[in-house]
Amino acid sequence: MAVDISWMEKSILKRELTASERSALNCLTVSNIASGEKIITEGQAGGTLEIMRSGKAKVEDNNRYEGRVILAEIEAGTIFGELSFLNNKRRSADVTALENCVIYTLAHDDFTELMKNHHELAYTILTAIMDRQTSVIMSQRVTLAPLLRTLKDKAQKLPLFIKVAPLVFIVLYIMAFFFISWKDFNYGG
Repeated sequence: MAVDISWMEKSILKRELTASERSALNCLTVSNIASGEKIITEGQAGGTLEIMRSGKAKVEDNNRYEGRVILAEIEAGTIFGELSFLNNKRRSADVTALENCVIYTLAHDDFTELMKNHHELAYTILTAIMDRQTSVIMSQRVTLAPLLRTLKDKAQKLPLFIKVAPLVFIVLYIMAFFFISWKDFNYGG
C-alpha cells in the first residue's frame, strides 16, 4: 500500500505539496496493524514519528498508584510518538490498536534528509508536530485546571498542624544536626 499523499496534504500538512516534496515523502513507510496489536511499546527505542492514517488506538501508561491508565485515544489524522521522535529517546507509553490501523512512519534519519533537501516540507512537518503538542497541552489544561482548583480548595481546609508539620520537621532536623555537631566537637582537646 502506498502513502496517500493527497490525504497527507489535507489532513496533516495543511497545504499542497510540490512534485519534489511529494516524491520526498516516499521515505514514509506504511504498516497495517491488527486490532489488539501494539504499535509502540513503552521503553522501545524512539526515533520515528507515526501518523494514524486510519483506525483507532489507545495510549496507556503504568501509573504507580492506579496501575494501567489510558492517557489518550488516537484517531485517523493524528500524529503520535512526536516526543521520542524529536529527542530520539525511548518511548514513554504503550500505544495499542483498538481497531485495524494503517500507520505512516517517518524515521528520524529520513526527516534529517528532508531538512537538508526540502526545508519547507520539514518546516511543515514540524508545524504539524507543534499543532499536535498544542492540542495536547490545551486538552490537559481543560482537564487539569478544575482538578488543581479542587486540590487547592482541599489544601486550604487542612488543619494548621498538617500545614506546619513539614516546617516543624525541618527545624527539628536542623536543631538535631547542630546538637550532634556541638556534642561531638572537640574543644581543643
